[in-house]
Amino acid sequence: MFRFLVVLIFTSSFIGAAWAGTLKAEAELRPLADRIMGNLVNGGIPAAFTTMKPYVVLHESEFQSSALASQSQREQFGARYGKTVGFEFIGQKKLGESLVRLTYIEKTEKHALPWLFYFYRTPGGWVLNSFIWNDQMPQLFVTER
Repeated sequence: MFRFLVVLIFTSSFIGAAWAGTLKAEAELRPLADRIMGNLVNGGIPAAFTTMKPYVVLHESEFQSSALASQSQREQFGARYGKTVGFEFIGQKKLGESLVRLTYIEKTEKHALPWLFYFYRTPGGWVLNSFIWNDQMPQLFVTER
């Protein structure tokens, strides 16, 4: 059984990394995440990663590695969970003035796959600091993540 795929993109190392594009207002976070999820539904992992790429701080090779790992995991469990049929926004949590988490589920024919997007407000605007997707739906019911 596919236990856990975590794709994390951290902005902790700035030397040699290019700054990501920024979103100027907090109100732009959910529309971006909605586009990522919509493109996931319509075009799969490659389309989702293409949509998020401008907003993450990551070297090209690391980004491509994450995309390929995600695609590989998807191919492994595709028959088990079925095709992607939609997505649903689950909720938002804000910590202070600088951190926001948006939680979604990717709906497949047989299972819900959680997607969590973590945004950080830099001096220049909001960036997609990290994201996680996996098949651990029960974790969504834990009140404090």
